[in-house]
Amino acid sequence: MTVVWTLFAFGGAYSWTLPPAALAIAVAAFLLRPRIFAPTSRWLDTLLLLCAAGALVQVVPLPANVRDWVSPQASMVENALRLDATAIRNRPLSLDPMLTLRALAITAMMIGAFWTARDAFARGGIRPVVRAVCWGGLVVSLLAIATRHASPRLLYGIWPTANPKTSVYGPFVNRNHMGSWLVLAIPLAVGYLAARVSRRGSVAAGVDALSVWIGGAACAMFAALVVSLSRSAAIGVAAAAMVGGVIAMGRHGPKSRKWLLAAAAAAAVVFVSIPMSGQLVTRFDRLKENATGGRQQIWVETLPIIHDFALGGTGLGTYRMTMLVYQRTEREILFNQAHDEYLQLAAEGGLLVGVPLLLAAGVLIAGIARRLRHDTSDGFWIRAGAAASLAGIMTQSIWETGLRMPANGLLFAIVCAIAVHGPQAASARPAHTTPDSWNGRGGKRAGGR
Repeated sequence: MTVVWTLFAFGGAYSWTLPPAALAIAVAAFLLRPRIFAPTSRWLDTLLLLCAAGALVQVVPLPANVRDWVSPQASMVENALRLDATAIRNRPLSLDPMLTLRALAITAMMIGAFWTARDAFARGGIRPVVRAVCWGGLVVSLLAIATRHASPRLLYGIWPTANPKTSVYGPFVNRNHMGSWLVLAIPLAVGYLAARVSRRGSVAAGVDALSVWIGGAACAMFAALVVSLSRSAAIGVAAAAMVGGVIAMGRHGPKSRKWLLAAAAAAAVVFVSIPMSGQLVTRFDRLKENATGGRQQIWVETLPIIHDFALGGTGLGTYRMTMLVYQRTEREILFNQAHDEYLQLAAEGGLLVGVPLLLAAGVLIAGIARRLRHDTSDGFWIRAGAAASLAGIMTQSIWETGLRMPANGLLFAIVCAIAVHGPQAASARPAHTTPDSWNGRGGKRAGGR
């Protein structure tokens, strides 16, 4: 767990953080031997493998006639970018195979983390993981707020980034990417608090030292989100709150209204008490501005890439280099990301990766909805928090590509596992393993945190 948190501590900004995290995931997978292709997860696991297989196909050299049929404009882009492009006969679909292989490795890490976490959570142990997320969020949020104005160009006010002109925020080189992590973590912390109250039967009984610091961590992360001035993150958290409210209403109906109103009032008080909240509101007044480099212009100039590389894509991780050819706006600002996860995936992955990914998302959402309906334990609220987190990040992804940061991708995989995991068959559970959170069949564990 320490090695994995090292990846988060630097937001995946440094390449040296990836091999240790990959090794940690591989060791965990070897020790736990997660069960894949089970009857309840066969379709999802197959589609995830197809996504990875599609990315792998992108780096396989193809005959020129096949490649030109799949991606007719690939040669034009390569001729514009490379002097030796015509000298190579067989070329892969990816315009830069090394970048695609790196993206594929990160994708494999996310899938491996999801499978391993899903199997581990079926045996128990969700609450310690959520507490670890809260601890990490608390520490990093406080550091991010403290160093935002003191050292805006240095990670934690100490380490430089590859681009010295970049304004960093916390462990991330982009405040919106830090916002993505917070969008995933905040609803998870709130769900954990709700689970503790549910387990103890009342708010008064649920208030103890642990609850206080979990609540403090949630407030600190919310403050860090506001201080970031990230509009996409603010919209993402709002979407997560609405989805969480709908889930709560479905669970307890009108009885939950007073608690939802109380939570909304508490969030409003925290928001108003943060000095920079007014600046965040002011930034929303500038949404209609269409200056050079604005999101609308980037989206418009991304559409031709999607059209020209509809079948095979340009290759995962190659958006930036492809836009060197397709960008028509003045080059004062280079478009290195689409500022829309869905558009960038369509451009880089084409139908080859996009179709199985879309189907996998549909199967995942259906699986989460089914688990929420059948979960009668107090751990339902942690699952609901995870579902709200996913709704928030899916909303934020309309304006950002934060999930491409390895730290965010790893947390996303863990949150997916929390939301969709199911009970493990008793015969498959090791004799020494005791569920830490809930048994998945409606029973509650006596005591515990």
